[in-house]
Amino acid sequence: QGIALRADRQMAFDLPVNLRTTQGFSSAFYGEEISESLFLQVLDDAGHRGDRSLEVMCHPAFIDNTIRQSAYCFPRLTELDVLTSASLK
Repeated sequence: QGIALRADRQMAFDLPVNLRTTQGFSSAFYGEEISESLFLQVLDDAGHRGDRSLEVMCHPAFIDNTIRQSAYCFPRLTELDVLTSASLK
């Protein structure tokens, strides 16, 4: 109880009816093209699919010495800026 679970659409039919999970998942908010418009497009796409809830894969972060060694270091800062943007609230 209280543990997050992602269930793909095929697997969801075999799960208990009272199990709570998101209806949709998107990995599209990633890479060099991260922007507010991309995030809004991810949400629009989910709406067009009929998803009532959505898990968006993302990796926002404040930079520390460990993260600085990551190849995805600077896009994490962009993700953080977009996801905390006042215009998206």
